[in-house]
Amino acid sequence: MTPTRETFGNISTASQVVFYLVAVVSCAIFAYGIWRRFRLWRRGQSINLREMLTGNLEQIVEKIRPGMRRLMVDGLGQSRVRGRGLPSKAHALLFAGFMMLLLGTTLLEVNHLAEMVSKKLSFHHGTYYVVYEFTLDMFGLLFLVGTTLFFARRLMRPSSVGHRSSDWLVLVLFLAIGLSGYAVEAFRMAWQQPVGIGASCSPVGRWLASGLSGWSEAQARSGHWVVWWLHSLLVFGFIAAIPYTRLFHVIAGPLNLFLAKPSLGVLQPVTLEQAELEERIGVNDIRHLTTQQLLSLDACMECGRCEDVCPAFATHKPLSPKRIVQDLKGVMEQLATAAPETPLNPHEVISAETLWSCTACSACVNVCPVRIDQLTFIIDLRRNLASEGGLSGTSATALRRMQSSANPWGLPVDERANWAQFPSDAPAS
Repeated sequence: MTPTRETFGNISTASQVVFYLVAVVSCAIFAYGIWRRFRLWRRGQSINLREMLTGNLEQIVEKIRPGMRRLMVDGLGQSRVRGRGLPSKAHALLFAGFMMLLLGTTLLEVNHLAEMVSKKLSFHHGTYYVVYEFTLDMFGLLFLVGTTLFFARRLMRPSSVGHRSSDWLVLVLFLAIGLSGYAVEAFRMAWQQPVGIGASCSPVGRWLASGLSGWSEAQARSGHWVVWWLHSLLVFGFIAAIPYTRLFHVIAGPLNLFLAKPSLGVLQPVTLEQAELEERIGVNDIRHLTTQQLLSLDACMECGRCEDVCPAFATHKPLSPKRIVQDLKGVMEQLATAAPETPLNPHEVISAETLWSCTACSACVNVCPVRIDQLTFIIDLRRNLASEGGLSGTSATALRRMQSSANPWGLPVDERANWAQFPSDAPAS
């Protein structure tokens, strides 16, 4: 007998209709959440996406090639997530399991739609079915192991890792989805009683189904219907929650990887023409950031890597690259209710002392998994401070001396190079 199973086995037509209605509601909540964030991003300076998509096919491919490479290497390849021990392993396992389960669910729905057109178009049987079931069984375990490791990470959370109450909800949701998925499989096998390769290709489900050996077919079918609906509602809840929780990085992260600058931490010069046209230097309103920069604020997971490598933070300066991003995000969220003419100045929440603590070493930029450019935020804010005379201490003194004496020490012109003279009594070796 050819190994296979029905997509909606044991699920009535009425239940299927309700299933798709709930799916529409879930996707609508998801879409609304994405639209809310997109409205905020659009309030920034345009990055001219249309220009990227103009020209012939070869030109368009050439323009998007760097972004696609970053998506493949940094996104799917997780290259910037590696190297952090337990957190990296947990993320790799969770990501691999999630992506494979997502692919498997998508293929199952494609097969269902194909069957509705013609039974001949069905492909969910035979060798494909065996490989499909075994692969998803194994990757489901990876998903659960990754989730468990993240539970451990949350229980032993370093101070640099951000925390929201919804983080626990997300992990509980992941765990419930993974376990209920296996429960659905176990109850299905309990009433279907597959034999041969059709049973052994799902080792986890088969093992769980052995615990239901005393159940009658009617009991197993009833149990299957209940856990199938539980699993479905959990998945729909997960989809709806994405734009409203830390899960949103699965959307904003890849988008930022695609749109990020090829070379992070490279500072853009300010021209006199630009300063005259914009009547400002740097950033003194959140709207002065680009659409991509506002998007990058939503991509931040508060993983704390930037904070861990920041020399200013390590020496107890007031600077935290993670805090800079989160403070800017807080200002951006005010765009949802602020009138267009209302200024939203980041300097009101980020102090000058914090900005001048940065050594511009780019360490934070180099370790960010989703390529957030914290340094450019800081430099643009500092440029505005300098242009508005917002300097104090040694920085202000050095600039005044540069203006009056052309050197930061305030030395006379004929003495300003003395510091570089080789002492006459210095040893020759």
